[in-house]
Amino acid sequence: MPVSKRSTRSRGTPQPHRTRRLFLPLARSDAEKVILRCRLEFEAIRQGRADRANLDQMASTLLLIRYLTEAGHGLLPLPFFYETELMLFDAMEVYMRDGTPVVPGPLVERLVAAVNEYDRQLRETRLQAVIDASRKLDAYIARIKASLAERTSSAEPDPEETDAGD
Repeated sequence: MPVSKRSTRSRGTPQPHRTRRLFLPLARSDAEKVILRCRLEFEAIRQGRADRANLDQMASTLLLIRYLTEAGHGLLPLPFFYETELMLFDAMEVYMRDGTPVVPGPLVERLVAAVNEYDRQLRETRLQAVIDASRKLDAYIARIKASLAERTSSAEPDPEETDAGD
């Protein structure tokens, strides 16, 4: 009876082919799906029919591109992202205040360059760098949400204090 000489690996040990994937770019079909969604969000902004979700998605995309660029995987200068983020956050503030999406032409031009850079980064950057940037983005979003929750809870009056004054 033949004896298998295969060694069994523990489930906690990463498989070599999985580890190898981290050094390769995202699979083309997966990258195309992500890029298509980003381009659809951008197109809504460009056509003037943006809503909060479009603006939020574009802000997340900009931050992810910036994190990849900071890690050495970008072709655009970092100040480009800082300026574009400020312009987008200003547009988001106007939308929050007035309820109308106002995205100025210069911002749209910058977003074109950013979306094209995102396309390139997802096709060329190794998966591990994208995962690291995504984790950094998730941590940033969690900090923002915690900060907003803290501000909201501290802005609400304490029920005991309001009753004591009566």
